Amino acid sequence: MADTTELQAQRAALKKAMRSGVLSVEHGDKSVRYRSMNELRAALADLDAEIEVAAGTRRSRVFYLSNSRGL
Repeated sequence: MADTTELQAQRAALKKAMRSGVLSVEHGDKSVRYRSMNELRAALADLDAEIEVAAGTRRSRVFYLSNSRGL
């Protein structure tokens, strides 16, 4: 697992690419080219989840279900 500082730097690079509208991101000596903006957004969501796990701040999710009879 990567250090949170490095993950934050990768996140910043993704956000910068999204703001400028480009699909290729360079971080250090690595370069990644995404096929679409949706793929870039998915990578950002995955990275955000990884940052939460690394920082120990994973959000819990609560689902409420409701059921009623059509009386």
